[in-house]
Amino acid sequence: MPLRPDPERARAALTALRDVREVVATGEDDVLACLVVTGEPGAQRVLDDWLDQVADTLRALGETADELALALSGHAASGGAHPPGPAAADREASPPPGRAHPAREGGR
Repeated sequence: MPLRPDPERARAALTALRDVREVVATGEDDVLACLVVTGEPGAQRVLDDWLDQVADTLRALGETADELALALSGHAASGGAHPPGPAAADREASPPPGRAHPAREGGR
């Protein structure tokens, strides 16, 4: 019998991911609004590159939150096949047999 995430915890994670997407979208807009003209080409290039990197990082965080939300959305809608509690937390923390834990793979 396949083990699945607890639907209640999946819904909580979806809510948190939605909040992350909103915050990073606002942050990206704020960073891009900070583009200023320094008057010195070298300093301007450094500043522009740094702000672009920050905006790119925020965009990547938002895209990752979207991907995670998509992956979790099916689990949030499913019925509670497993009761919540410590056993449910253990099921979520353990990778499926034969697969390494994402944090140990250097994944997102």
